[in-house]
Amino acid sequence: MVEKRFFQGFWGAVLALGLLALAAQLLLAKVGELDLDSVIDRQRAAPPGSVLFSSAVNQQAFAYKTKLYDRIAPDVVAVGSSRAMQVRSQFFKGRFVNVGGASNNVAELEKVAHHIAAGHRPGLVVLFVDQWWLNRRYPEASAPAQTPPFPRIVSADLLTQAAHALLRGNWIAQSFRSPNLGIYALVSNEGFSSDGSFYYLGTTTGMHAFQDARFSDTFARIAGDRDRMQKASEPDPVLVGRMCRTIGVFKRSAGHVVLVMPPFAGAVWNQMKKGGYEYMEKGAAELRRCSPDTPLFDFTSPQTIDGASDCEFVDGFHGGDVVYARMLRAIAGRDPAAARYLDSAFVGSFIRDYAGAASGMSLYLDPRRKEVDFQKLGCHKPRPALHAMEKP
Repeated sequence: MVEKRFFQGFWGAVLALGLLALAAQLLLAKVGELDLDSVIDRQRAAPPGSVLFSSAVNQQAFAYKTKLYDRIAPDVVAVGSSRAMQVRSQFFKGRFVNVGGASNNVAELEKVAHHIAAGHRPGLVVLFVDQWWLNRRYPEASAPAQTPPFPRIVSADLLTQAAHALLRGNWIAQSFRSPNLGIYALVSNEGFSSDGSFYYLGTTTGMHAFQDARFSDTFARIAGDRDRMQKASEPDPVLVGRMCRTIGVFKRSAGHVVLVMPPFAGAVWNQMKKGGYEYMEKGAAELRRCSPDTPLFDFTSPQTIDGASDCEFVDGFHGGDVVYARMLRAIAGRDPAAARYLDSAFVGSFIRDYAGAASGMSLYLDPRRKEVDFQKLGCHKPRPALHAMEKP
């Protein structure tokens, strides 16, 4: 009798755990924390920008972005860190994908380059090179690539992280109200769109507090000589050499390659140019030297971008999509091989109608949205009329 009760209890516990695991599997699959193919299918079946994806348990974007690249087989691809993620598909003719966020140092860029080399050949690669990738004082610059696979089945670790994410917000409840996928996108309303570009809607609409108001966080990094803002007089020759070889891989894998050094906000750059960041200009010169036939556009100073203002920045070193539209227009004006891929008429109209916005494309896709002065800079944000522009 005791033995019978023991086995009944044992198998009852096994059944309960099995049902719990099944329920967790179904829930996490529903919210997009399992199976990237399903995430991409659901995004591409919806209107652009309407389903954002960002995982709370796998913040490394390599698996998602490379799978998106393979699925879209683009004519144009933007490559880099989060500072590449404001380039939008609407800016180009033909197919486009943004794999920004998959490369946070040279090692991760090498993996992206070799992935592209092994598969589809794009017509144009717009490669955004973060200045600190060449700075040995930035600890992550020499770190190995972090490209973990995306989970397909529930695990104890995944359950623990998902439960911990409830401290950020009730993502379970949000999953029944929001079309977004991934726990982070559900609680923040920020994430990747179907073209791989990133939308900071939670920030630009004032949904949550912004830590870099008046660029205070970026200025603190500069003062503390930390967090990407470490000072150095010379670029690291080893990192430069690896970067040069990686540029070569991209050149052999694409019809045309353009290098871009992205900008800092004006107030931030005015502080930085007082001294300590000489390695940035020297690093750009080294890349020009090792690959002289590859156009390099150094937009480190926002004064090199016609019409750009601090109101168009997401934070001290992330320009918004209007800034990136301005950069692409400047590139097209000086590089005919890149110009043939740009939808110049749309880009010109976009800049005209959304000047001053940090996320103009979110306003374009849904004119009912309103961008606020989240930077606390006294910015006047545009409110274009409905259907001010035409672009499928």
